[in-house]
Amino acid sequence: MRAAGPFRRVLAGFDGSPDSADAVRAAVAVAARDAGHVVVLSVVERAEHADGDAGQDDDGSDIRKLAESLIDALRREQAMAGAVRISLQVVATDRDSPARIVTEYAAEHGFDVLVLGRRGAGRRRKSRLGQVADCAVQDGSVPVLLLTAH
Repeated sequence: MRAAGPFRRVLAGFDGSPDSADAVRAAVAVAARDAGHVVVLSVVERAEHADGDAGQDDDGSDIRKLAESLIDALRREQAMAGAVRISLQVVATDRDSPARIVTEYAAEHGFDVLVLGRRGAGRRRKSRLGQVADCAVQDGSVPVLLLTAH
């Protein structure tokens, strides 16, 4: 069965976990069919000090390095990645949940599909899907492709 499409604008959630790396790989494969654009989205939470004040903005440098390394590897390893434009967006938050940010970002920026790993690196697990995947499936307005661990 051929998937619906075209999928020219593909959003992939990336939190540094192996499942999210698989999601980025899958997003590139999906977008390659239509010579599309993949945006790799990472949400980092700002740290709070013991006194309750928000710390300096987490610039997401650790997650950015991981994502850039993955993107570079994909470009080297997969010939199809050459036809796919891949960019990285890191969003820092201290109030909204990463799940809300990902689903709203997907809807507000007109993505054709959101690709997520089934489980992420987050500490809170409210379902077997993981918080972001659970929210995207239940509340999101953009179609979701979930990848399960193998």
